Amino acid sequence: MKRFMQRSMLGLMALITMPYVAFATDPTVHLAVSTSIYGPLESICQKFGQSTRFKCKITTAPTGHLYAHIMHGMAYDLFVSSDETYTQGLLNAQKADSDSRFVIATGRVVLWSAAPFATAESLHSALLNDSNTTFVIANPGVSSYGGAAKEVLQYYNLWGPIQGRLVYGKSIKHSYDLIMSNRVPMGFVSLAQLSTQTRLKKRYWEPDPKSYKPVLHEVVALKPLKHKQASKEFIAYMRNETSCQIFQDAGFSCNHLSAG
Repeated sequence: MKRFMQRSMLGLMALITMPYVAFATDPTVHLAVSTSIYGPLESICQKFGQSTRFKCKITTAPTGHLYAHIMHGMAYDLFVSSDETYTQGLLNAQKADSDSRFVIATGRVVLWSAAPFATAESLHSALLNDSNTTFVIANPGVSSYGGAAKEVLQYYNLWGPIQGRLVYGKSIKHSYDLIMSNRVPMGFVSLAQLSTQTRLKKRYWEPDPKSYKPVLHEVVALKPLKHKQASKEFIAYMRNETSCQIFQDAGFSCNHLSAG
């Protein structure tokens, strides 16, 4: 009798706790996010978790690496890229939903130096006139920001003359690290990589936006989409005014506000 009552109590406790467990484990949207836009997405994820019953998990890596993971079966809900070529590749492979594709932010390429007294004028002058200064750009073959930097140099008729003093970073992050550690005096990076103080004081040179193809950061839902409601809610949250301001504060251009 005592053993029967113990089993009954355990069964009753299970019935009581089961609804709580189901309620406590709210769906989590899992994002595959390009390293170059991780910062603002992390902030948006935190605010999303505070504002809704859903949670947000981020895996970040260079866009090409994430693309390879997805093509080999790694499960994510949303892909946030820095290169539309990879987005299109997933669509061609039927790994993503074409109806969900949109641009979340546009990156900006700038010439920057970690030297404390660098100005827009001094950087531009060094680019045009100083034949001894070494520059770094991300490898154009693997980085959309590197490709944009190459287009800038071609636009200003500098691509040929600058070859002897050009260094290639493995990625936009590697390029930034080379400059920050003073291993290379200056180079082209993403505006979003610079500190808030550097951006406010405009201690960088920004080329004419017409000089390079916009660096589009796209979002696309992946197939099969495991957490549909959480993903839908997060996409809507990414497209509101609060998120747009976060992208702008981080150094991106934002033109993705939801039309409703």
